[in-house]
Amino acid sequence: MSTYKKGSIPPIKSIQAFEQVAHWGNIVSAAEALNITPSAVSHQIATLEHFLNKKLFFRTGRGMKLTDVGLQYFENISGALHAMSVATTDIIERQEQETLRIHTAPTFGLLYLLPRLEKFKKHYPEYQINIDCSYENIQFNLAQIDVDIRYGSFSWKGLHAIPVKNEYAVVFAHPEFVKKHQIRKPIDLLQHDLIRSQCMIMQWKQWFAYHNIQTEDLSYAFSFDRSYMSFEAAKQNLGIIIESSLLAQSYIQSGKLVPVFGADFMVPINAHYIVFPHSYKKYRKIQCFVDWLTEELEFSKEAHC
Repeated sequence: MSTYKKGSIPPIKSIQAFEQVAHWGNIVSAAEALNITPSAVSHQIATLEHFLNKKLFFRTGRGMKLTDVGLQYFENISGALHAMSVATTDIIERQEQETLRIHTAPTFGLLYLLPRLEKFKKHYPEYQINIDCSYENIQFNLAQIDVDIRYGSFSWKGLHAIPVKNEYAVVFAHPEFVKKHQIRKPIDLLQHDLIRSQCMIMQWKQWFAYHNIQTEDLSYAFSFDRSYMSFEAAKQNLGIIIESSLLAQSYIQSGKLVPVFGADFMVPINAHYIVFPHSYKKYRKIQCFVDWLTEELEFSKEAHC
């Protein structure tokens, strides 16, 4: 029988354990994240299920999977623990300036966000800005982050995600490279040095397939795990890249890179998302940043190739 009484809430430790198991899909990883033993995690899950009088997980060959009730509960409480953590920290460590904590994919942070932060500071000087960069999808309840700019395919339960529109996969090269080689059609690229961006959401093989060109094993002159390295390699005339039109804007505007083909060969992609818990919509600093960045991205349409 459930121990629930109207107005009561489950133990916080049980909610933390539940959220981690839901996120990782297994008890061992959840235990490592919480720095407790797997048996302690199992005990907390059992406590929560007893409290709610509902089964929240069922075991599969790959670990723990949420029941329908568990999934609904997870979506409803997502972000609540982080909000409590931030509220506590703000009271204890309150400074004259309120801190806006941003996590972003590295190349977006370096090539798009950083050059524009001065504009944001002019509009909102009351905010101190902290930025962390990685390709990991941070957990809002563990990392004290307000907004996450994520790269990849959307698959984030319980979070509000605003897709970045008008982004394209485009083939770029140094102007001298284009002038020297006179590349006229996509199949001509196979005769030249290709540079691979390992994190790029559209890889060369997909791009060729999109243009009805079948490829087997492609070879690359260079391969990088960071897109900004690929941009720099192309800027140094080391080969051809396929990259985001959004992230390439500064290179295009400075004349250091040019599109190899016209607009007909630009492939639309959904690569970046502005992500935060639904409950954060009420915070002014979140709304100010999201509104500002959305406006910047809208303005950036004109700079696309």
